[in-house]
Amino acid sequence: MTPPEAPRYRIAVHRVRGDYVAVAMTLPGCESRGVTAVEAIERVRAAIRAHLATARLLDGERAVVELEISA
Repeated sequence: MTPPEAPRYRIAVHRVRGDYVAVAMTLPGCESRGVTAVEAIERVRAAIRAHLATARLLDGERAVVELEISA
C-alpha cells in the first residue's frame, strides 16, 4: 500500500521591483518574496505550512473579536 499523496498547491511567481513574489493561488493572503524565484518559492512553501497549521488550530474555534476595517 502506498502512502497518501501530499496535497499540492499551485504557485504563481511574479517579478516585482527586482524581487520575486510567490503566491499560493488557492490560499488567499499566502504569499512570500525573495531575491530569487527559488527563494520566493521556498519561502511560500514555509508560509503554506504555517497557514495550514494555523487553520488546523483554529478549526471549530470561534473568533474572540470580529472587526471590519478599511485598508
